[in-house]
Amino acid sequence: MKKKWFLLLTLVLALSIFMLGCGETEEPEATDPPAETEEPGETDAPDETEEPGETDAPAGGVFKIGALLPMTGPEAYYGNDMFQSYQLAVDEINEAGGVLGYTFEIFNEDDACDAAQAATAGSKIVSADPDIVVGGYCSGATIPALQQFYDANLNCLISAANSTNITDLALNQTFMLNSPGTHGVQTLTNLAKSLGVVKIATIHQGDDYTKNLSDIVHREMPDDGFEVVGEEVMEKGAADVSAIVTAIRNSGAELVYWCGYFADGSNVIKQLRQGGYEGVIVCGDGSASTELITGSGEAGEGVYVTAPPFVELIEGGEDYIAQYQAKFNMPPGSYSTLCYDTIYVIKQAIEDAGSIEFEDLRVAIENIDFPGMSGQIKFAPNHELALSNFMIVQIQDGAFVRVDLE
Repeated sequence: MKKKWFLLLTLVLALSIFMLGCGETEEPEATDPPAETEEPGETDAPDETEEPGETDAPAGGVFKIGALLPMTGPEAYYGNDMFQSYQLAVDEINEAGGVLGYTFEIFNEDDACDAAQAATAGSKIVSADPDIVVGGYCSGATIPALQQFYDANLNCLISAANSTNITDLALNQTFMLNSPGTHGVQTLTNLAKSLGVVKIATIHQGDDYTKNLSDIVHREMPDDGFEVVGEEVMEKGAADVSAIVTAIRNSGAELVYWCGYFADGSNVIKQLRQGGYEGVIVCGDGSASTELITGSGEAGEGVYVTAPPFVELIEGGEDYIAQYQAKFNMPPGSYSTLCYDTIYVIKQAIEDAGSIEFEDLRVAIENIDFPGMSGQIKFAPNHELALSNFMIVQIQDGAFVRVDLE
């Protein structure tokens, strides 16, 4: 019996010693010091040394420019010329070191001067995530993309398209560098007064640019003492315009204003002369191309154009032509200087803003006052070009000659 109690007591004592040993060796709270020895606040130095406020200064990079242009179709000549003119300025700026550490990069999407294709091209430009948008030749193919650029917070500088329908949209980040149709009609008014004609007729093609120009004639010239006696509409690409010629002759118009593009303008000029019209023929800036001279032949002699600043006829034009021709092996077109100036306006705006951020850049462009090759560039409150850059040229001996009115 004593032996049993002795064994039981021994067993209890052994078990107690075992349990005491286990409790001392586990003690995780006392023996687990990592939380104290790691001291992340002291050892995680990168957060203290990075100092984002200091390293987040403009470090430069690529400033991407998207261009909406007619690279195919009947106006592809203009689209190609406009893109090359942008590229000339881009290359110059990059070779000079860029601006604020940024180099410029430009790409284009083809609108083919077609409204439906322009909407697709605009979407592609937005998807490419540029910093700004330039371009716009045909007004009817520019307008469909403008809302997309506005919605994407992309400032847009339109170099050639100039329908007042563009600025009527009142998009506060859209700017028009070419003189609007109102400037063109004022130039026409001055020419008509100098020639002593009173009765005016227009021919347009029903699109945003050509109809807008005709509408401005009908709205504004009567206030200056003119009688607008006719308005004819020509289908694009129509071969026979004899009915229009007859209507113009019957209207008694002393001056007819062709509001369309050069591709059809040559045909209209030839058929007006062949049909016996002896009055004054004036073309809008959409026909400001040497192709108008080539296409119209002898019938084009004496025809006037209310034109954008022809590079051949402006100060410094010879050097610009030589530089352009050396780079692209062809002469610059009618809107070349406007496109070249567009890129330099962007450069100046970035310098003025000290930033490439959307709103900073928008305000800087809105307040720009830039002496460009095409003329002084500053914007009216509606973002049209404030000062007209139009000139009058006339076809004389197979070439455009500037006409300065007294």
